[in-house]
Amino acid sequence: MESTSPEVLVVGAGPSGLICALSLLRNGIPVRVIEKSLEPRRGQRGAGIMPRSQELFDSLGLKDIFNLAIVSPPMRRYELKSSNPTSEFEMVPRSDPTPSYPYLNVICLGQDRLEEVIRASLAEYACKVEYGTELISLEQVEDGVNVKLFKHESIDEKNDVAETARFDWVVGADGARGVVRKQSPFTFHGETWSEEKLVVGDIYLEGLSPKYWHLYGGATGILISLRPTETAALFNFTIAGNVDVAQLSSDEAAVKRFLTENVGSEAELKPGEITWLSTFTPNIRMVETLQQGRVFLVGDAGHVHSPTGGQGMNSGVQDSYNLAWKLALVQRKLAPHSLLQSYSEERIPVIRSMLDQTTQLLKRTFSEKGNAPFTRDGGLLQLGVNYRWSSIVLDKRKLAKGCATAEGAQEERLNAYGGHADGPLRAGDRAPDASEMVDVTATPQASGRLFKILAPSRHTVLIFTPAHNQCAALIQSLAQYPQGTVQSAVIVRGGHDVPDCPGANVVLEDREGHAHTGYGIVNDWGVVVVRPDGVIGAILGGPEGLQKYFEGIFGLST
Repeated sequence: MESTSPEVLVVGAGPSGLICALSLLRNGIPVRVIEKSLEPRRGQRGAGIMPRSQELFDSLGLKDIFNLAIVSPPMRRYELKSSNPTSEFEMVPRSDPTPSYPYLNVICLGQDRLEEVIRASLAEYACKVEYGTELISLEQVEDGVNVKLFKHESIDEKNDVAETARFDWVVGADGARGVVRKQSPFTFHGETWSEEKLVVGDIYLEGLSPKYWHLYGGATGILISLRPTETAALFNFTIAGNVDVAQLSSDEAAVKRFLTENVGSEAELKPGEITWLSTFTPNIRMVETLQQGRVFLVGDAGHVHSPTGGQGMNSGVQDSYNLAWKLALVQRKLAPHSLLQSYSEERIPVIRSMLDQTTQLLKRTFSEKGNAPFTRDGGLLQLGVNYRWSSIVLDKRKLAKGCATAEGAQEERLNAYGGHADGPLRAGDRAPDASEMVDVTATPQASGRLFKILAPSRHTVLIFTPAHNQCAALIQSLAQYPQGTVQSAVIVRGGHDVPDCPGANVVLEDREGHAHTGYGIVNDWGVVVVRPDGVIGAILGGPEGLQKYFEGIFGLST
């Protein structure tokens, strides 16, 4: 049958595809989401949610994630068959939130529960995942993508219904074996670690404390990981090393016997239902570009790697967040197609750095002894991920200091993961939060966080104290850009007079100075543009830089 379709087809209903769909919908773009599986997948899978992803979920209003998730528990090491821990440690040291960083600790939520929360938010836009719908083929044409779909009503495929449709764009979020990448001229270079197969799954266990992440043995012999989950008595398990992977992955009774024989416990270990069982073979691969014409890749469709480090799901949703606002502007004819080139330009160096780091962690896990292979540094929190080299960011402060050399740009490209406290803030970095911000335009005045005014569908121009004498010119210059795409926020130091800024969307008193400090506001640098994805697009001195920055986004020139 023939059908009319929304403007963007998202293939795959994992976290990357769902976040892409939700972000596009928040930007006013109709989306269709299809998933080959007949029903949502079960299992914890990529459960670790890094602080940068927590900020993303917060910005999209996904509050239930924080209600359901648990903080990543401390780890305990044991010898095999022992109930006496040899050590106890945190994978990543816990930190208290700061004004600039509201989230600094890893939280855990099963991927099945995470997807459920995002699907509920999609439903608010009347968008429902079409399970049992498979992409068979796609063909790019000048003004769109023609696709052939099969709708499977059951496993036996006797009642398949064929459908043809055309979309303006296709986003492949269908994983490492996905059809979208294979049907388009993407390369997928890398290697497979076939000698390091893992048995993974979820199991209900009695007799093991849910307060700790339990590690038994070591990868040079047998390694067993049992991580508590947000569901009482349910543990996610990983079995690696010198084990019969084929037997364990196909025989639930064998898994239960293996755990009973090798895991010590203060009480008798009582294995219960195994809700999910599979194998995992580390693949380390990535594409050279995330775009081919009107087809894009996000998440595992474009890059796969070791599970060590918990970067996979997090990197995938960040792909989607980077892409969605740009694609929405282009689709709404508010920006030129050239803006989409910045998607690969910004994300590929980040993914390359991520693969390097997770591969090193994988090697440590299967070679080093002690706790070191299981500890992580702050870089994996993703708070330092940056796009400082991007062609669409503008840093007048950096230019004034003479840092914009080709050599300097390459150095920053190689440090795409950065560190969340590395040097002065620059365009391309994550935009800091700030607490104790008082909306002086509200009645009554309300105190809150700076993040609350940022939006995934608009640029936000922050006008700090040094630029208040240019308020009128700054706000007037914003009027030339498409309605609803740019908002302004005047930020006043605590105790200072509120400037006359007619037309400003909001005026905030930085009561404790957290925003001025977090953004490094000194002397003449008083204008910061924050992109819809929470990245600093520009650091400027005044209105003259705004036009240059937004020309790179909207393609407008006056």
